[in-house]
Amino acid sequence: MTDRVHVLPGSFNVRDLGGLATADGRSVRAGAVFRSDYPAFAEREDGADVRRLGLRTVVDLRRGTEAAVERVPWEDHGVAYHRCPITAFEKSSWEARYAAYLQDRPETVVEAVELVLSPANHPVLFHCAAGKDRTGLVAALVLSVLGVPEEEIVADYALSADSVVHIVGRLNGIDLYRELFGELDADAQHPHPEHMEGLLAWLRAYGGAERWLLDHGLGADRIAAARSALLE
Repeated sequence: MTDRVHVLPGSFNVRDLGGLATADGRSVRAGAVFRSDYPAFAEREDGADVRRLGLRTVVDLRRGTEAAVERVPWEDHGVAYHRCPITAFEKSSWEARYAAYLQDRPETVVEAVELVLSPANHPVLFHCAAGKDRTGLVAALVLSVLGVPEEEIVADYALSADSVVHIVGRLNGIDLYRELFGELDADAQHPHPEHMEGLLAWLRAYGGAERWLLDHGLGADRIAAARSALLE
C-alpha cells in the first residue's frame, strides 16, 4: 500500500495525489489535493480526520439524489462545499465509459477541475460514491494538466482495487444504489487499467486533457496558477 493512502474510519478509498512524479522531474505537492469515496470519515462530530487532512474545500461529484441520501455537514467543520454532478448520459458509470462523462454537461466537469486546481481552495478533497469512476475522471484531468505521465495516472486509478469489496458492500446496503444498479458485484467494479487507458487515449486523440479543458472554458491562467502552487 502506498503511503499516499489514508486509512480513515468509514471511508475506504482516500488518498493524496501528492508525491506523484511529473514527466519533467518534479512532483505533485503533498497534502493539497485528496481523492475519496464518500467521505464518511467526516461524519464524526469531533472532525478529527477533517483537521488531520486540513481540508478547506470539498467537491462532491455526485447527483442530487445521492447527496440527499448521504451528505456530510461540512459547514459544521468550516469546510466550503461544492457539488458538481458528473453524469454519463444513460450509460452506466459503472461500465467504465469514462469519455461519456466529457460529453454530457462538460461545463460541470470543467467546474469541478477548476475548483480542485484553484490554490485558494487547497487543501481540497473531491469525491463521488466509490471514488473510482467520476473521481477517477477528475483525477486523470488534474494529473494530466500537471504533467503526470499516463502510466502513473493509470497506476493511481488502479489503487482503488484494494477498496472495491468494501465499497460495494457499503453501497449494496443503500436502497438508492440497489435501485440504480441492482446488486453490485465487486468483480464487475474492479478498476481495470484498460478502462483508464481508454479515457486517456480518447483525450490524446482530442489533443490532450489541457486542450479539452481550454476548449470547454478553463482559463490558461488557472492552469498556470495550479502548476505554480502544486508542483515542486
